[in-house]
Amino acid sequence: MTPLPSALMFAAFFLIGPFGTHNVLLTVIFFGLMANALALILVSRRSSYWRSMALLFLLTILFYENLQSVASWLRIELTEVPILGVREALNFVSFFFTLNVGLAVIGATAAVIVAVSLEVRKTRFSLARLFPGVVFSTAPTEMISSVAEISRAGGIAPPSVSLIDSGHPAAFITRTRQGYVLAISVGLVESLSKDELDACIAHELSHVKNNDFAVRSFATTARVALFAHPLGHLIEPALYRAREFLADRTAVQLTGGRDSLISALTKIRESQSYVTAHPQSIATACLFDSTGRDRFLSVFDKHPGLDARINALRELSQID
Repeated sequence: MTPLPSALMFAAFFLIGPFGTHNVLLTVIFFGLMANALALILVSRRSSYWRSMALLFLLTILFYENLQSVASWLRIELTEVPILGVREALNFVSFFFTLNVGLAVIGATAAVIVAVSLEVRKTRFSLARLFPGVVFSTAPTEMISSVAEISRAGGIAPPSVSLIDSGHPAAFITRTRQGYVLAISVGLVESLSKDELDACIAHELSHVKNNDFAVRSFATTARVALFAHPLGHLIEPALYRAREFLADRTAVQLTGGRDSLISALTKIRESQSYVTAHPQSIATACLFDSTGRDRFLSVFDKHPGLDARINALRELSQID
């Protein structure tokens, strides 16, 4: 074998799995797809939508490769491509192929368990069971009306609204057996003006409008399946962060301006006690802040810092 195909197949094992490693042509094809996805991620820095789409595409490639490794082991070809250098390639990577098939089987099994548990959590658990120890009450009529109005603007069904009996500013939306539920704390209502509160509500509703629950479920399932691939652990949180920026952008479109959301995030930047104490809520928490964490570890954060979000909002053109 020539050094270049050997190096490509060796690298492919660590990056995209064994499918490319027993086929030089497929190795080149999938490296090309990954290179295009990475290029799109870099050039779409100012577009949270296209950045998240590129990350989702890259994660899908890795997820597909994980499934293909199991399919190849079962003598099933998910993709028909003329095979080049099979004998030499298999001799070179037979150990890696066997190892990665085992890892893929473990990952696929764990992913199925995670997917089922996520579905059960969404369809069987109530809000009180999802957040034990948190006291919820009926939201005031004015708040329910605001949620309904913003939901109509976004073209989505209005979720149920609950008030959190807490003085700490917090807002999040989640799925329960009753459907989507938007939870807003008393502290947030008392801290913000109506326009600022509407901006935070719009951010949470944007997660429903943008189908972020489905995107996050897929990303989490894929990361579990790709537990042995380092890229999977970087792509999933990066995708979460991109969807947060997209939710901010969508909220600006729903409310007609960026100033209210910037003002709200600025006011409550220091008030992180609630979401820190209740990490279950930070999947869509409008107020979560990762600012101040170690820069190296920040690549694993699923939420961007409030400073980053405020700066991104300031770069948006004011919507009339």
